[in-house]
Formats: sequence, structure tokens, C-alpha cells
Amino acid sequence: MQQQNQQRRKPYPSDISKKQFALIEPFIRKRRKRMGRPPADLFEVVNGMLYVLSTGCRWRDLPHDFGVSYVTCYRQFIKWIKNGTFKKMFEELKHKANKNNLLHWRNAYLDASDVKSKKGAKNTADTRENTR
Repeated sequence: MQQQNQQRRKPYPSDISKKQFALIEPFIRKRRKRMGRPPADLFEVVNGMLYVLSTGCRWRDLPHDFGVSYVTCYRQFIKWIKNGTFKKMFEELKHKANKNNLLHWRNAYLDASDVKSKKGAKNTADTRENTR
């Protein structure tokens, strides 16, 4: 039933293709014990995350036609942030894109909005919001 639901779902602009998913799947596919609930469809979990991130909606506003719960998407998102999975994926995709000459480093810009001010700054009110 869930397989049929996924085939009938109209794609959202934030969805990735199966080919794109194949690039990140090795980072997120883990062996699991055959106990408990069956695993959620990671393709739909990733698409659910991308939907929330691209639209800016709340996790609980994730459309039901994804076939995965918003709680599952949120928990996986937090887990992958904390264990560094997203960083590993980004670094690998960046490396592959650079290797295939898909990155144009002349168009890269540095952003210093997160840099703390030097000691002895006269007016710290402007820089207080940039500290974490």
C-alpha cells in the first residue's frame, strides 16, 4: 500500500530524483536489526526534509502524502545534524562536483557575518547578534 501511495504522489519542486538520492544513500543507509517497526522509506524522509527546509513550514505541516510522519523526518534530521551525516554528505558532494569541474571557485564569496568582533570593540551592540 505504501509503495502505491509513493508512486501516485505528485512530485514537489523540492523533491530529489532517484539518481540524486543514490549519491547520498550510502551516507544514510545503515544496517539495522530486524526488530521493531519496519524502517521508513529514506527517499521520502529526505524529500520530506527538503520540503520543510525549502518552504519554511513547520515540521507538523508536512503534507501527509509523503508517506512518512513529520516526527520521523524531524528525528532523522536532528540525528543527521548531530552525528555529522549532513556535513559528510556535503563534503563528498562538493568534492565530486569539484572533480567534475561543476564548481566555479571564482564565483565563491566569503561571508564574515559569523565572525566575532575583535577585543576592545567600541560598540558591541551591533556585533552582539552575530555571536553564538
